Parts: sequence; C-alpha cells; structure tokens
Amino acid sequence: MADERRTSGWIRWLALGLLVGPLAAVGWWLSRPAPPPQSASTGDLDVLCTGRVDASGMVVSLEPNQPGRVVKLSVQENKILEKNQEILRLDDSTARFRLLQAKALVNGANVDLASAKKDAERFPKQLEARKAMAAAGKARVDQAKKLVEQRKAQEKITPLTKIEQEGYEAQVRELEALELADRLQLEDIEKNLNPQWRIDAAQARLDAAEADRQLAQKSVDDCVMRAPAAGRILRLQTSEGALLSPGGYPPAIVFVPAGTLIVRAELDQEFIGRVREGMAVEAQEDGRPDGPIFPGKIKSMSRWVAQRRTLILDPGEINDVRTIECLVELQTNIDELFIGQRMRVRIKSK
Repeated sequence: MADERRTSGWIRWLALGLLVGPLAAVGWWLSRPAPPPQSASTGDLDVLCTGRVDASGMVVSLEPNQPGRVVKLSVQENKILEKNQEILRLDDSTARFRLLQAKALVNGANVDLASAKKDAERFPKQLEARKAMAAAGKARVDQAKKLVEQRKAQEKITPLTKIEQEGYEAQVRELEALELADRLQLEDIEKNLNPQWRIDAAQARLDAAEADRQLAQKSVDDCVMRAPAAGRILRLQTSEGALLSPGGYPPAIVFVPAGTLIVRAELDQEFIGRVREGMAVEAQEDGRPDGPIFPGKIKSMSRWVAQRRTLILDPGEINDVRTIECLVELQTNIDELFIGQRMRVRIKSK
C-alpha cells in the first residue's frame, strides 16, 4: 500500500509540472525584454555577387563572307594578331574567273563609249551633209520646173507631144518625191537623233560593267579572312581542306580584340539600390578561397534588368533570376586572368 501511494504521488507531481511548465514558458516569452537595436543598416553591408572575366572589346566569332574551302591556314590558336593580318585563305579560282569576265565586259563597254563619242563628234558634219542633200534636191526640183516652163513657152514653135509632156511631168514628180524624202529624213534626224543619248547609254553600260568588276574583285578579296583589329585567336575550329560558309556552327574563329580585361558582375535586383558607379570592388576566382584578390571599381551599371548574359547551366549557379550587369574595371594583375573565368565579386560599402 505504501508503494502504491508513493507511485501515485509521483505521478501527480509530474502532471502538475507538465501543466505549469508551458504556462511559465508562455509567460516568460510575453514578458521578455526587447532586443537591442542593430548597430548597422543593410546599406552599410558589402554586396556579394558573381561574374565572369570578359574583354572590353567583346569576344566575336569570325566567319567568311562567302562559302569556300580552306586552302591555307595562316594562324595558330592563342596567336596574337595585328590588324588586317591574314588568318586563312579560301579557294578563289572561281572568283578569279568571274573577275576576268567582268574585266572583259568593262573593256567592251569602254570601246562602246569611245565609239559613241566619236559618232557625236561626226554628227554635226553628217547633219550639214543631210541639209546640203535636202537643199540640192529642192534645187533639182526647181530646175526641172523651170525647164518644163521653158519648153511650154516654145510650144508655139515646136509643139509638145503628149508623150513628151507626160515625161516632163513624171520627171518633176520624181524629183519632188526625192526632195520630200530628203527633207523628212532631215527633220527626223534633227528631232529624234541626239548623239548624247548614245553616249549616256554607253556610259550606263560601262558603269554596270564596272560595278560587276568591283563585285567580282570583292569576291576575290573575301576569299582571304583578315583580323578586324589587333587581338588574339582564342579558339581555332577549322583546318586546311575544311568547307566554310557564313553562319556556320561552330564558328571557325573565336577572336578577342586587344584591350583591358573587365569583369561583368551579375547583380541581383534586390541589391540595385545599394550599388553605385565608382564603388570599390574586390574580385576573386570563384571556388578558390586562397586565390589572389583583384582590386577594381565599378565602371558602369546597366539600365536593363534581364536574364544573365551567360545562359550556361553551370552546377550550383542559379540562372533563372533577373540581374543587371556591372562592368568592373580591374586595376592590377589582369595578366593572371582568363576570359570566361568565373569570379566572386565583393562590392565594398566603404
């Protein structure tokens, strides 16, 4: 009996504790002192983001302006080039044949133009000759009419037979018809024949032939791919014998113009109000906590909130958020960086 009373007493004390304990905890929570005020606002904290090393001149893909087969490759990967230095050469045999054809057309058009100019020089004399022929025809008609009138005047002495009279009249009509033909031809030449028209037509044919020659020459020139500026070959993805065409994938040449390296920091939208141009920056290779720190400053900030420029789904990197780009200008040790290298960027508040 004594053991049962001790057990029931212990149970009562346990139940009482379970009832009072939560009530005491709630009372303490409601009467706890207020937390101390924070000493710093979020605007005083550094901003962390990621970015990638890029060239200030932007990496570009080089491709030929026309399809062709590579017959000569003049560069190697990672080679530094000067502006207009030859990179590769395509087969230009077809383009050269077209150039020869175009040059022949230009020569023929030059001959036509020279002939038209010569005809224009002769035109005044030819016109004078036509006028003289028309005047001579009119003079013959007048002379024939005078002869007919003289013969009629002698009719009392020597009468005209019917056949003679008809012959005289037919001769006059024939001369009048010839004179009319010469006069109409002269009027047609004066109204409708302008030697300058033929010169203009010949000049137009020459201009068209010269345009074709320039197009053919451009096709020959386009068979040689040259560096658009001083820079470096980042990736070479073709070889001699390969067939290239505009818009091909992957690009034959990946090229970066010479210039300083920058970091394109991708800043989340929530930090826009805490970052300004000119703020100091520390950049460090992502995934390498013991790597060197590259100091710099924010050169400019984009005015566009959009997806990340790099859409490669790298493990551990969020790609479906809206960001703005901050161009970070590095100040030292840029020779140790590589284009495309992923960086951690700390934008310092002070």
